[in-house]
Amino acid sequence: MDIEKLKQWMEIAQNMQGGEFWNNIFDQDFARQMLDEQPFKTSSSSSKSQDSNEKQTPNSKFPIIELLEGDNEVNIIIELPGLKREEIELGLAGDILTVKGINNPIYPHLKRTYSERFTGQFQRQIKLPDTISPNQLSARYWNGLLIVSYTRAYSKVEVIPIDNE
Repeated sequence: MDIEKLKQWMEIAQNMQGGEFWNNIFDQDFARQMLDEQPFKTSSSSSKSQDSNEKQTPNSKFPIIELLEGDNEVNIIIELPGLKREEIELGLAGDILTVKGINNPIYPHLKRTYSERFTGQFQRQIKLPDTISPNQLSARYWNGLLIVSYTRAYSKVEVIPIDNE
């Protein structure tokens, strides 16, 4: 493809949706990370060093989850390394499981010059494969993993006879 044609196409794309075309095409967090991240930043080489008092943008991919489905059960494993059980809140509304809390820095008195760890308040909503009530859920916290599970309730399918005319 000719570079000039590519530039024209990019201008058209930029003009679509008020210049938000690329922001909507790519994952917001990934694009932000690609633009802002400079590996192995040090306080002398970067003016964007994060101070523990600076506000960090929420990461929609924290915490990391795994959804495991079987015929009779569903398990959701939520990774929350370094958090205490008291720092986590779990909620359910229909088929949406919400986990939220705060991940405090381990050394809040030290200046953060480079970090890949998420700190701050977080909230993640997980769409469950079934609509259930909160009393059907069980949750346990073990070694930094919040394991939420429930048993699927299947009603027996009854055969309905079809009459001839």
